[in-house]
Amino acid sequence: MHSTPSLMAGLALLFAATPILAQVITPAPVAPEPARVKRDGDLTLAITNSYGMPLSLSFGNNAGGPAFYGNPQPTMLPIDGSATYNAPAGWAGRVSVGKVNHDDNSKIEGSFYGPGNGDIDVSYVDGYSVPITCSVGGKVVSGCNVELFDRGCNAPDSVSAWGPDNRIAACHNAAQGVPNGPASSMFAPCAGAAYTFPKDDGANTGMITQTEMSCCIGVLCPPSPKQQWGKRDVESPKAPTLKARALKV
Repeated sequence: MHSTPSLMAGLALLFAATPILAQVITPAPVAPEPARVKRDGDLTLAITNSYGMPLSLSFGNNAGGPAFYGNPQPTMLPIDGSATYNAPAGWAGRVSVGKVNHDDNSKIEGSFYGPGNGDIDVSYVDGYSVPITCSVGGKVVSGCNVELFDRGCNAPDSVSAWGPDNRIAACHNAAQGVPNGPASSMFAPCAGAAYTFPKDDGANTGMITQTEMSCCIGVLCPPSPKQQWGKRDVESPKAPTLKARALKV
């Protein structure tokens, strides 16, 4: 059958007015990575935020060693929130805790080479951001629940970060490079309970037979029997505000 010019013109107008629908290709679903299940004999570290504001957690482990299962990335721990991390034998590393993610934050440090061969401590050697105590079997073994910002972050120590609440977030510890200390006046209340200089080894727990460890952040956490001050000796957290900072300039 021969098409007439008028028919051809009509078909051309019809196709021109009809939108061309693009083919939508839905990608095949990606199977999630299988979760590593905690096994008997693995380390369990539970962290609880009793500080009164959301806190940053970041993680590091020794080169060549295993990380926590799932290789957790920097995250925020909400007010009154808790998080649990598991690791196999051979883990050694740290968790940095503070209002912001900063090198001078307070740190939870530990190692675990199997049941009966591990330890945990709290370190303020790089600097201080929040009070932390860590317990094993319901007993505080390292750390200090004193709010050190009430002591003032003054020379030789120095402010290294400000937080979202316009208060000091981290104070650099000037004794970081002084192996045998002593602790500065700001850090002195926690000397021997948390690491306040590199060889402040009273803060080290020694070998721990249990595989369950827990750390609490805040002045309401259980105090260490080693710390120089109890929470009654310290008022509520009063880190200087930006306004106070401006007045000093």
